[in-house]
Parts: sequence; C-alpha cells; structure tokens
Amino acid sequence: MKKIVILTDQISKIGGITNLVYLKANYWVTQRNYDVHIITTEQKGDPPFYDMNERIHINDLSVNYNRFESYFSPKNLFKILKNYFRLQSKLNKIKPDIVIVANHIPVTFFFPLLITKGKFVKEFHFSKYYLSKRPKTLFKKLENWLESKFDFLVVLSPEESTFYDFDTVVTISNPIQIDNTIAPIFSHRKNIAMAAGRISEVKRFDILIDIWSEYIKKKQDWKLEIYGDGDDEYVAGLKQKIIALNLSNYVEIKASINTIKDKMNTYGLYIMTSSMECFPMVLLEAQSCGLPIISYNSPTGPRNIISNDQNGVLVEMDNKEEFVEKLIELTTNESKRIDLAKNGYQSSKKYTMDKIMQIWDKEIINN
Repeated sequence: MKKIVILTDQISKIGGITNLVYLKANYWVTQRNYDVHIITTEQKGDPPFYDMNERIHINDLSVNYNRFESYFSPKNLFKILKNYFRLQSKLNKIKPDIVIVANHIPVTFFFPLLITKGKFVKEFHFSKYYLSKRPKTLFKKLENWLESKFDFLVVLSPEESTFYDFDTVVTISNPIQIDNTIAPIFSHRKNIAMAAGRISEVKRFDILIDIWSEYIKKKQDWKLEIYGDGDDEYVAGLKQKIIALNLSNYVEIKASINTIKDKMNTYGLYIMTSSMECFPMVLLEAQSCGLPIISYNSPTGPRNIISNDQNGVLVEMDNKEEFVEKLIELTTNESKRIDLAKNGYQSSKKYTMDKIMQIWDKEIINN
C-alpha cells in the first residue's frame, strides 16, 4: 500500500488548495486504497472545511506561524525549528513513499534536511509569470536551488512549465468532480452573477464592484453576489464601497459556503477580475455546472481554461469598458450564454478526477 503525506498550512478554510487536498486525499483512499496523511501547521483545532473520509489521517503540528510577519522574522524563526522537529517525528512514524508540499509553506525551505526515503513533490498553485520577468535576486537563486532538489515539481499548465528550467517538471492540471450522468440545466437560470474565492487584493473584488456600478447604469435586472472570507477590515471596506456607490440592492458579499456548486447550478453568470491566477479551479467548477464565464485575461490561468467566445469570454486586462460591454451583451442574450455554458461543460470533462488522477499515478506515484 502506497503511503502519501500531504503537507499544508490548514484545511479549515475555503480555498482552491483546501479543495484540492480534499479531492485528492479522498480519491486516493477510496479509489486507490492508499494510506493518506494530511499534516497541517495551523489547524488550530478547527474541523476540516470539507468532509474528509474517515480513513484519512489528519495531524496538526500546532506550529501556528505569525502570518502577519515574514517566515524568517524573529517571531517565526523558532516556529520553523518547531515545525522541522515535529514534522521529522511524524515522518519517522509514517515512513511515506511520497511527500507532497501542497502550497508555499516554510517546509519548502528546509525539506532537504528532512530524513525520509520518500520522494518529495512540490505543487505550484501560483503563477511565475511576473517573477520570470524580474532580475534574479540572491533569494530567488536560493529558491531555484531548493526547487532543483525536489524529485518532482508539479505545475498546472504547459504555459507555467515554461517558467522552470528543470527536467523534473510535470504538468498536471487540477481535477474536478463531475457527475457525467446528469447534465446541467442551461436555460432559464436566475439573473444573478456570482464571484467566489478568498477575499483579498489579488482577487480585485473592488474592481468588480466598480464594474458593476457602471453596468447597472445601463441595466438593472441582474444582481451580483460575491462569496468569500477575508480580513475583517478589508471585507468591511468592500461593503462600505457598495454602500457609497448605492449598490446595496445590486451587490451583496456573502460568507463562504461549502455548497457553492448549488449556486453555480442555478445562477446565470460567473465573473473573475483577479490580477493574477495560476489555474483557477473555480472556473472549471463553474463550467462543470453549466455556468458561463466572463474573466479578465489575467496571467496565466483563465486563458489556459477559456477559449474566448467559445467556452467563455476573456476581456483585455483592465479594460473596464469592454468588461461592462460584455456583461451587457451576455446578460441580454440568453442564447449566447447557453452556447458558452454548453461548450464550457464539455471542455470541463477533460479535468475529471479519474483522468487527472491517472496522470498522478503514472507520472508521480508509480514513477
């Protein structure tokens, strides 16, 4: 039986990485009978956001980094040592075949010091598009050297693989769960557009609110709902912006829910305005639910999922006027929305759990 360890910071909050950990861990124990351990550093006694299979071992190291400080600040340096020794103790007991670093956490910097016969895998869920254009600092050279020490580097698209110089890079897209026996209902959906994700500056929900403010000057029969959690002060600022722009009847920010697909199955449009995305699962989920998409063509994720005017709409980056025009066009034309949604649903089938996890088995687990 293969033993797999997945390392992450926490699995208690909604987010793409939390969802991926949930999907892969559940699949490996139920479909492959692997022995899966999830080791977190700051679960803080909270339950997992998603229902994990009871056969999955979940252990928290209770390191609890100060997330408002650099990992290398004096407040966190001792915690890194604690992280190392507690993790080494766990690995000694588990004796894994594969250790997956699921996101950018401190173990990325000290994993070569860990003693285990297992292969180390690093997943990249952020884009190196902008970093690849900057001069290499001493710190970035250190990061590159560390990356070269991993047995495998998993990136999410062929475009992302071009930013790495190692022959250990493997392209494996994110998987999604699709019920192939029941197709979505594409017509007569609610006049509600939605966005979802961690409420932070990179998602640019403030820009989305500005766009919606311009949109309702010409069309008022649609509402926008934003689902997510974030810093209380930042969320409060967005809510205040909604009030200041007199959008209270048209825009609403709601807390994260683990039944977001129920909304996707009935709403009429999905919107993304992020400044940067690597390979956003939420777009695949929207397509799998028959939900048409409008997104800024931000590097690098959306354009690796959306073919413009075929299975979604890509808008020139930061062109608010074009974004409003596309909103008006799609919210006025149900036939166009249905065509985009049907094509998106078909393209999402390339990313089913079975297809993606077979690649994991071939390229990583059994390699």
